[in-house]
Parts: sequence; C-alpha cells; structure tokens
Amino acid sequence: MALKDRVTYLKTPEEVDTFLAQNPNSALFKVGMCHKTQETFTHVQAHLERRDDVPLGIIRVIEWRPASNHVAALTGIEHQSPQLIVFRDGKAVFDRDNWDITDAAVAEGLAALPVAVRS
Repeated sequence: MALKDRVTYLKTPEEVDTFLAQNPNSALFKVGMCHKTQETFTHVQAHLERRDDVPLGIIRVIEWRPASNHVAALTGIEHQSPQLIVFRDGKAVFDRDNWDITDAAVAEGLAALPVAVRS
C-alpha cells in the first residue's frame, strides 16, 4: 500500500488516541511551517514508502495544536517541529526533531519496529 494511503491527519487529541490504539506500531510526523519540514519529510517518506506495514499520522502543529500538545503529554517528549516519533506497542520508542531527522536517523527509528509479515 502506498504511503499516501497510510497517512492519517490527526487534528484532535481524540484522533491521536484512536490512531495509536488502532496502530500501536506506527510513526507520527509533526509538520511545521519552516523550510526544515519539507526537507526532513523527504527522509521519512523515502523510508516509509518501503515499510508498507507502518501507518503514518501527521499533525499540522499550527492548525492542530491540541493534538500536538496531547502527543507531548502522552509521551513526555517535548514538542518540536518538525518532529518524528516512532511508536512500538503504543509507546514512543524513538524521536528526532529539526535537522536531526536525517536519512540515518529515520532508518534507526524504523529499525525499532518489527517488520510485519504479509500473507
């Protein structure tokens, strides 16, 4: 399944809770308005295109601040933008933000997730 078909836009705290409950092994990407967002997302996109077992939640932090704040409260990870958080079994196991979202970092973060076997 293409990445675009596995993206869920999370606008409210309730949507975050539902997404994580339904997708305990997943990734969240917090999107900001700065130039770093697009460049860092290219790394996320490149790796997630190959991992069709990993759903992606996207939070536009300016428009959907309550959802972003909820993620920070749930995980204890201070809000940044852009920010990538990887969840395994519903718990945050990896995060990077700003220019630390590199190709190598995304690969490291996704390595924390088991690869789902498709039948």
